[in-house]
Amino acid sequence: MSDVRLKYPLWQNHYLQAMAETHPELLKSKISAAEQVVSLRLRQLASTTDDYEEQIAGSRARREAPRRRSMESLLSGLGKEQLRPTL
Repeated sequence: MSDVRLKYPLWQNHYLQAMAETHPELLKSKISAAEQVVSLRLRQLASTTDDYEEQIAGSRARREAPRRRSMESLLSGLGKEQLRPTL
């Protein structure tokens, strides 16, 4: 991800790493770290009106992280047979 130019690098790198994580044992910690970084940045932005677009993007990211965690929990609860497509 280092070659991608992020619009909001203070928090987007953490968020994107969490969203891309495929190892269940690392997912929780990466999502928690991303949520903390996004929340901190949103608190910083709350005292200024400089970047409304970043506030919107951060709010969306904060809502999506728990959804990613829920999706991973759901998928890890399914057996491999349930994940195989039926023909």
